[in-house]
Amino acid sequence: MYIYFLLKIYILLLVLTSYIWALNPYQEPLKSTILKGIELTINNQFDEALLLYQQVINKYPQHPIGYFYQGATIQAKIFDSEDFNALEQFYQSMEIAVVKADSLHKVGLSDPWIRFFEGSAYLYRGFMKTKVDGWFSAYRDAKKGVNRLEKALAQDSLMYDAYLGVGSFKYWKSARANFLLWLPFISDEREKGIRMVNRAIEHGEFVHTVGKDQLCWILMDKGDFEKALVIARQNHSAYPLSRFFKWTLAFASFRAEKLDLSFRLYEELLGEVSKLPNNNHFNEVECLVKMAEISVKLQNWDKAVELADQALSLPLNEELHKRAKNKLKRAAELKHYVTINTEK
Repeated sequence: MYIYFLLKIYILLLVLTSYIWALNPYQEPLKSTILKGIELTINNQFDEALLLYQQVINKYPQHPIGYFYQGATIQAKIFDSEDFNALEQFYQSMEIAVVKADSLHKVGLSDPWIRFFEGSAYLYRGFMKTKVDGWFSAYRDAKKGVNRLEKALAQDSLMYDAYLGVGSFKYWKSARANFLLWLPFISDEREKGIRMVNRAIEHGEFVHTVGKDQLCWILMDKGDFEKALVIARQNHSAYPLSRFFKWTLAFASFRAEKLDLSFRLYEELLGEVSKLPNNNHFNEVECLVKMAEISVKLQNWDKAVELADQALSLPLNEELHKRAKNKLKRAAELKHYVTINTEK
């Protein structure tokens, strides 16, 4: 009887592992579910996206896929509101994704998709750490993520979605090497990184739109503001309700000296973020300071002072005041600049 019990368990494990092995996010209906969740997240409908990804977790509890997208959505929600109360929930989701992937590796399941979601979980965790922990901790996670993504590409060079994470890492690592003294002798892979990001945009199934947004920030870092503006306009036009893409277009417009457009977009964002539940005023500071900068450029002195004063008077708690220190300093500098120029 015990032998038959073990045989049943063995057969069950074979069926389970075969089921997981066959999981292909490019196939329906899973593909449509993921894309719908991504669209909801882009349009700031985070709770709806989380419900959708919970369904994926319920259906594939041993696979990292649902946990990764759950974590990615929580991260987007955190960045949208600049409210880090859900930080531990984000880290937990990404840790589960990594643990689930590792468990599958140990039973011989190391298909490219398992490595893709494991690597992506590390990269997202690394990106979060740049915001809260610093570059050193972030770099270690990013390296682990890229390692997994490169293994996925070694298994399947046509997994175009994986090119975004690897390409982005190569660009930003090279671009920031001069500022990170603990990264000596880094070769310049910026152009290679851009090619990989473009490849992901052109052929990837899930990263097309977020890849274009990433390319915008890369192009602005390079100084190609007009090219960045074109792409930012495309994303904003495709998703006019998305605050993520409105932020990108507002900044791209600012850098491309399209000041009227930039001012209008920051004004719209100011109205939107001020109405968010549990608004902590951090994003209001960002909008008001940028609008004050634009007003200075346009020599609209009174408006610049009014906006700077609004930024400086917002009721930030101690932690947020510390995070907004440079923005508040900039607001004070703008007021001083106006005073000097209007007294001449």
